[in-house]
Amino acid sequence: MTSVPAPPPDLRCNVLVLPAGTELHRVHSRNRRAHEFNPGFGSSRFAPFTSAGIQVPTMYAATSFGCAAYESVFHDIDPAAVFKTVPLTKVEELAGSRIEIDRNLKLARLFEPDLNKWGITRQSLIDTPPSSYKSTRAWAQAIHDADSTLDGMIWTSRRFDEAKCLILFGTRVDESAIDVLSSDDFANTPDLLDRLVELGRLSHIVLTL
Repeated sequence: MTSVPAPPPDLRCNVLVLPAGTELHRVHSRNRRAHEFNPGFGSSRFAPFTSAGIQVPTMYAATSFGCAAYESVFHDIDPAAVFKTVPLTKVEELAGSRIEIDRNLKLARLFEPDLNKWGITRQSLIDTPPSSYKSTRAWAQAIHDADSTLDGMIWTSRRFDEAKCLILFGTRVDESAIDVLSSDDFANTPDLLDRLVELGRLSHIVLTL
């Protein structure tokens, strides 16, 4: 297992302010609304986690559709695999959405210089395998609790480094502040599915029947 250092007790975050109206992209279960936070299901790098014993709802988003796709549909594909495939049945359970927030977002920066401030690197927090998720989630909890004005965190995508990933805290961002620009099921939107196919081709990933 990759060793993830524990967050320091006096954690202080560098902050990025994401302007109101910035378009964000999501790929999520078609059974969940585009502006709906995850109440605590699943297991990912920075969620779920609790604060004062209470589950913190979270929402992942990205600054481009490509990033949202690679951090969800293509997330678990081994880059070194000879055959890289994703079942179409998996994709058909998903939706692609565009959202924007109607206010500025105050986000903890998790870029390399900001991580270096804490004596760590991307390799020990962002680029770690799923076996380390329990430890990386401890960082999400520590960052959430370190500053009550933080709305979430932002970092450069591991799988699609042209763009950035975000996680928003449902304790700080209300669903009513999120405007849904579009939300379409892959199963019923051929153009959206075609875009996903083209993105997969960048890495020789094929959608299979």
